[in-house]
Amino acid sequence: MTDRTSPREIETKFRVEDRADFERRLSALGAVAGPTEFESNVLLDDAAGTLRARGHALRLRDSAGAGVLTFKGKATLDRGIKSRIEIESGVETSENVGQIFEALGFTPVFRYEKRRTAWQFSDPALPLVVVDETPIGLFAEIEGAEPAVRALATRLGVDEGLMLEQSYPALYQEARESNPELPADMTFQKLSNPRKLQSP
Repeated sequence: MTDRTSPREIETKFRVEDRADFERRLSALGAVAGPTEFESNVLLDDAAGTLRARGHALRLRDSAGAGVLTFKGKATLDRGIKSRIEIESGVETSENVGQIFEALGFTPVFRYEKRRTAWQFSDPALPLVVVDETPIGLFAEIEGAEPAVRALATRLGVDEGLMLEQSYPALYQEARESNPELPADMTFQKLSNPRKLQSP
């Protein structure tokens, strides 16, 4: 993976109720699906929760045999579109990088997993769409320039009222508040009763 130092990540997230129908719409618009990849993510913070308090995030991700370190700045939200600074870089082994951060006082505070399928258009000006299978349901994200994100969302039948403000960790915290039996981390292997893991 190439390093990414673009100034901002601009995206919207929403629930997908019917995956087959949603992916048919993507295909009809000319998008092509890549392979589905399993992702393991770990959020890091210090003992005082400094990053979370500032609205920042430091994440280590493993996917398709590659590690990625990501810093996310505080997000702003404008009519369902989230924008924030994002800087990320590939790392040789996320385990070693995690040990470095642990020595600096940043330890894992939340783990979450998903199975992600990326849909791309041949026109590079069009946004990237990803479909994420998670332990709390199916979601999609559209990422790109804001006008293009809004235009594609409209073509896919996603109106502003369906766009979610929350990150995956925040969505999972809401699910845990509704169902305290859920484990602390959002991981597939810890699911004892998948039916319980759907958010209301």
